[in-house]
Amino acid sequence: MKKTTLFFLLASMASVEASAGGYLTNTNQNAAFGRNLSQEAMIDIMATYANPAGVGFLAPGWYLALSNQSAFQTRTIESSFGNDLFRNGKVNGIDNNSGMKTYKGTATAPLIPSFDVAYVRNRWSLALHFAISGGGGKCEFDDGLGSFESQVAILPVLANALKPGAVAGYSFDTYMKGRQYYFGTQLTGSYKVTDHLNVAVGLRMVNASCAYEGYVKNIGLQVNTPQGVVPMSAADFLRQGGMGEMAAMVADRVIDCTQSGTGFTPVIGIDWRINDQWNVAAKYEFQTKLTLKNSTASVTNADGTTSQLNAGLSEYNDGAEIRADIPAILTLGVQYSPVRQARINVGGHLFFDEQATQHANRHEKLNGPGWEITAGAEYDINKLLTVSAGWQNTNYGLGKNSEFISDLSFVTNSNSVGIGARLHLSKKVDLDVSYFKTLYSHYERTQADYNYVKAGLLAKVNALTEQMQAAVPQLQAAAGAGNAEAAAQLQALQQKGAALAPMAAGLNSLNTSGYDNFTRTNDVIGVGVSVKF
Repeated sequence: MKKTTLFFLLASMASVEASAGGYLTNTNQNAAFGRNLSQEAMIDIMATYANPAGVGFLAPGWYLALSNQSAFQTRTIESSFGNDLFRNGKVNGIDNNSGMKTYKGTATAPLIPSFDVAYVRNRWSLALHFAISGGGGKCEFDDGLGSFESQVAILPVLANALKPGAVAGYSFDTYMKGRQYYFGTQLTGSYKVTDHLNVAVGLRMVNASCAYEGYVKNIGLQVNTPQGVVPMSAADFLRQGGMGEMAAMVADRVIDCTQSGTGFTPVIGIDWRINDQWNVAAKYEFQTKLTLKNSTASVTNADGTTSQLNAGLSEYNDGAEIRADIPAILTLGVQYSPVRQARINVGGHLFFDEQATQHANRHEKLNGPGWEITAGAEYDINKLLTVSAGWQNTNYGLGKNSEFISDLSFVTNSNSVGIGARLHLSKKVDLDVSYFKTLYSHYERTQADYNYVKAGLLAKVNALTEQMQAAVPQLQAAAGAGNAEAAAQLQALQQKGAALAPMAAGLNSLNTSGYDNFTRTNDVIGVGVSVKF
């Protein structure tokens, strides 16, 4: 019960992808990306990640590039549950005023750094690239989410089945915060097979660092009394109704867990510089096998025992290992220069998401691979200034009513547009400034049983009923033999069974359908400098 209903809400805490790219991969790994979102066939120190084979076509010498991006994001979900079941709630002391609720999370990542170092000599080159290759920020939901609240909003139905008309509403306190950073350090070597063809081989080390904090506390019911509506602990209400066995399911739940892991990504690339006008490039990043290991905080109880702050979920047990592979990626790009001052780029990315193993086989819920198409152009106005703009269209293989996403962690199809400039401060120093904005589509989803609330509670009620029924014959025999204690236990068991039957009936007849409308915003500002020594 505790793992599938009321507190499954903490099973996949939120993180933020402050970027364009796949659901686990950032493609904006430097400030220059924001001013031209199509870098797949660019030959530039700032394109070391996007086109590692292109580095070999730079003029011989040393190169250094440093940049930072600042990302600002919101996540918004409009949710409804059953026949206005959210209307009678109070969250963090604030009354709900509608059956359709809007939940909003904010995320900021002021520092998304990256750097590149490259050395080019004759036919050989070597490049080092560092960036936040996945994640890149924090996300906070101060007032919970529909998946949180639906688990509590159904409690009045159970309470009124136990004691008809006793409960007018519910209340609880909640908060959650997630952080996710995947640090990528990549070393690539390349070789010019001919004057027009360069190949590259590299290896990226990915260091994952994630942290999740959250709680659901003080779950209560608004109880009708002759003196009016008064608040009461949900656990106390169940105990007073003779259902103390169910009180544990409404106890406080807290999570305080960090995760870390290391994986390795082989990378291969090729760049065909046909002539001064045309350049074609491709890159393949192999799947990264990544396992995250939990480090979960504990508290000391009044009786001297300790309890892990894992919200009662084995997935967040201290020391548990969670699979979180990063998908393989294939990228293709073409650059065309109609005149010396202008360059036009187009490209595409294919993410092999369905083959990347996720915890609980979540990847199997995808309907297809993710993919992107990009386009960009830049123009040298004079020796001091280059202006540019770009576009990227991102699509995920979600299908309709996808179970791959949740309000805790979701992606939607999007279009990103960016603008910027490169200032040529000297013959060897360039300054990039950029801004790009992602325009996300809305993804609407309906569920016949919202977050499996009914199924989970019915499973608990049915399990208790079966346990009681199994104990009845033995107690009846003992009571018939004159055992007074057995007779008292039998009477208590029959009373509980009489309460469970209407609970099950009430749940079966309850409309637990739900609706979510997901969308996001994302704004990224970038500044970078590159130097040739």
